[in-house]
Amino acid sequence: MPELRRNPLNDIWVIIATERSKRPSDFADTGGEHIKDTKSCPFCLGNEHLTPPEITAVRKNGSKPNTEDWTVRVVPNKFAALQQKKRQPRYK
Repeated sequence: MPELRRNPLNDIWVIIATERSKRPSDFADTGGEHIKDTKSCPFCLGNEHLTPPEITAVRKNGSKPNTEDWTVRVVPNKFAALQQKKRQPRYK
């Protein structure tokens, strides 16, 4: 589980996230090439089905979530460095 730690030498907070080493493409050699086939690009317009459901989006009035009518779209990070803890009730 990721943790926040304070570096005692310079008093800066850092993230220690060992789980991020499990990312599948961290060490893949892409040769600097970009995806040319927009049908397989999860971030291209029209491929909303390739991403998790959106968190929020800037879209045309009246357009439905997870459809093509967006200008900016935010989706969860599949390999997030930090995770939000579920809050425990203070009182029972």
